[in-house]
Amino acid sequence: MINDLKIIETHIHGGFGINFNNASADDLHFFARNIIKKNVIAFIPTLATDSIDNLNCALNNIKQAMQNQKEDEARILGVHLEACFLNPFKKGIHNEKYFLDLTAENFDKFSHHDIIKIVTLAPELDCGLVSYLKSKNIKVQAGHTMALNISDIDATTHHFNAMPKPSFENFKDYISYKALNNNGVYCEIIADFIHNDIETLKMFFNKKNKDKIILISDALPIACSNLDKIDFCGKTIFNNGKDANGVLGGSILTLYEIAHKLLESNILTLDEIKKMLFENQLNYLGLNPSDF
Repeated sequence: MINDLKIIETHIHGGFGINFNNASADDLHFFARNIIKKNVIAFIPTLATDSIDNLNCALNNIKQAMQNQKEDEARILGVHLEACFLNPFKKGIHNEKYFLDLTAENFDKFSHHDIIKIVTLAPELDCGLVSYLKSKNIKVQAGHTMALNISDIDATTHHFNAMPKPSFENFKDYISYKALNNNGVYCEIIADFIHNDIETLKMFFNKKNKDKIILISDALPIACSNLDKIDFCGKTIFNNGKDANGVLGGSILTLYEIAHKLLESNILTLDEIKKMLFENQLNYLGLNPSDF
């Protein structure tokens, strides 16, 4: 049954009014106590582009929260840094004034490398960062990108979003197409029927190896709240997940709600959904199933 789902969320920016970019350790505990009620037993807080100082403060607070977790909380597994190393032409909601060159030196400006598990970046702009991250056993994901080459990445970030989509005439040149056919690459997907329509989702789930699909919410701080609007990446985001110009900032649904929509649509079976919410995450992150 869907109520028995176990969910590991690898890409989420907050919820219940909590924004991980400025959350205190107490805020993180509050979030962890509430998201577990949505069947999320573990998660990786995702940080959006911000100043180095603000991101280091966020990293410090997340590390503090990780060190003091309680049994009634979803487990914090580390940090997904979706920040600063993106392509300005695919910036989405991110603030490009804080973008950095993709160098090891710039990555070393961030603190607490030991808790950074995933970095989303634009590999076409790489200046040595990718190999540096791999030397530190950090997962490299291609996102907010126009990349053509998938040889050095572990996964794609929110597949089809902030990258060329199937409607592009030369779509087959880009990683969004190439990753679908490569069993060495995992793909994140936001299956909320807003970021990707039903026909795109059908194509994706038919094409991509189901062992390599990671369902994500990319949920915003406004998810699971009664707020009408929030500040996110320096912009006002409304309760439809969009800014005033209609640019999507992320999802307003949790993965539990997304799973319900997928099951109702008959795109995936319950067993396939379970695999993409839990088993694939374990394999991708190299986690021991007995720990969960």
